[in-house]
Amino acid sequence: MEVKIIMIAEDFEYAGEYLKDWGCIICRSNTPNSFETIDNISQLTFDQISQFNGKRMMLTTSHYDDRIEINFQICKFRCPVGVTAFSSFELRELKRWLNRPGYHKFKLLQPEWSDYYMIGSFNINELQVTGVTYLLDLTFISNSSLAFHEPVYHKFQLRDTTNTYTLFDTSDEIGYIYPDLKIICLESGKLELYNSNENRKTIIENCSANEVINFSENLVFSSSNESHKIQNDFNYIFFRIANSYGNRKNIISSSIPVDIEFSYSPYVKVVV
Repeated sequence: MEVKIIMIAEDFEYAGEYLKDWGCIICRSNTPNSFETIDNISQLTFDQISQFNGKRMMLTTSHYDDRIEINFQICKFRCPVGVTAFSSFELRELKRWLNRPGYHKFKLLQPEWSDYYMIGSFNINELQVTGVTYLLDLTFISNSSLAFHEPVYHKFQLRDTTNTYTLFDTSDEIGYIYPDLKIICLESGKLELYNSNENRKTIIENCSANEVINFSENLVFSSSNESHKIQNDFNYIFFRIANSYGNRKNIISSSIPVDIEFSYSPYVKVVV
């Protein structure tokens, strides 16, 4: 089978393993029914209601209805021989690696994608000639309508109410993201963690010195102090990083001295 190599990327990482480690590269069959990489920017749906007998349509909400799906092919490549057929054992092992029931990290290995990744899994079809498989057609199905930037980490101290920490949210999506957050309270008291971007205040009462409070991106929270019934003392306004179209600045302050660490993956709108 005649194939040509896609120069945009020859290799990818999935679940901590690399395509080239399997003796394969990304390719495309040179046939009339060749598959092409699709535009993977998910489309927004705008919900509207009619005004003035339909002369205007007022926006109520907007949301993504779909997820990223990317289609491409891989083949087994040996220099100087070129493309060779897959054995049945190789096909089974590749399907075991890629076609998993759970989601894992997927990353194209090319310069412009060095900081971007997606989470998902693959569906796989075999492309055969006279009953022999030369190519695998992969469809990556993401768990999100957008791709992600590699995690951004922040670590800082707020020693009194006059101290602030400023960061700029680089997300391509206007809105907010909940980070993985660790707070070490250096004094007892009422913790009020404030972010200026949304004028938003996370409050936890009855904190103790050296208490460690953790929040996950999935809004799960806990305290290292087993006697602190944090679920009763939390105002359930979760700390988050945000941006509006005209303002990416997040100025963070605290009512008591704290050490803070957090990480989050900004959204990126990229096309493979």
